Amino acid sequence: MFQLDSAPLRPTSVWLRGLELGWLAFGRLFGLAALFGLIGLLPTFYIAGRLGDTTLTRDSLLQLLRAPHFVMNFLLLELLVLVCGSFVNALIIRRVERTASRAAAARDLRFVTGKLPALILAGILATLTLLIGMLIAAVVGGILGALATSALGRAAAVGIAQICVLAAMLFIMVNLMFFPFAIVLDSKGPVAALNHSSALVWRNWWRTFLVLLITVAAVAVCAAVVMLLLSLPLASWWHTLADADTGRSLLIKGVLRLVATAVFMPFIIAILYVLYRDLRLRHTPPVAPTASLQA
Repeated sequence: MFQLDSAPLRPTSVWLRGLELGWLAFGRLFGLAALFGLIGLLPTFYIAGRLGDTTLTRDSLLQLLRAPHFVMNFLLLELLVLVCGSFVNALIIRRVERTASRAAAARDLRFVTGKLPALILAGILATLTLLIGMLIAAVVGGILGALATSALGRAAAVGIAQICVLAAMLFIMVNLMFFPFAIVLDSKGPVAALNHSSALVWRNWWRTFLVLLITVAAVAVCAAVVMLLLSLPLASWWHTLADADTGRSLLIKGVLRLVATAVFMPFIIAILYVLYRDLRLRHTPPVAPTASLQA
């Protein structure tokens, strides 16, 4: 039986406990995870429908961007993905918590609906923070690259700029990734949730990154094994997917991503839940025992 931990864990223990919780909650979360994956594919389906069997190139993409109402429809779809995806993700977090605490479901839809405005606003703020951080990193990387051009060459200068942007993106994403948990589990506001996530990760960034790296590596290994097993009977089909993208191949890849999301997301959210609790335990200072008063 799953027991919530009252003391911080090692990174591998966090990951194993998350797997255990994900397995217990898998039946409750599979349908929601599939719905989350389907919501995230709406923009892809829209592009695939407009693209048809045309090969996706820079020229065909520019032609789509020039089409009437394409950009507006795409942005509206992205807004729909943000709203609906935030709702489903919060519902998954809520059910993971109920599985971990062995609590019965009670008014989860009403509870998550009340958290939705904070989730949407926090998601917008997190996206803006990420874009601003990457822009600043691009400027800094460009300056460093310009200084290193004469000594290392133009290719090295471009590489330095790219490394700066990638490092900034990873740093900000890891720092802000727990804001949905702070809103759903701790009833934080949008700004407070972002600050809380950053405060939890700040002194444990590498520990957090290690757990995430193990998770990504495990998913990649599982996907590679599945692709290897299917490579012989479906060799011609995989070959078509390796070619230049068309609307048809985008749909096929979208379906594959949908299946992967439905299978892996329950475990990923469960690992993040255990990691969030671990970071919260590390962030909370220990309470000193109070001596009893003598009469």
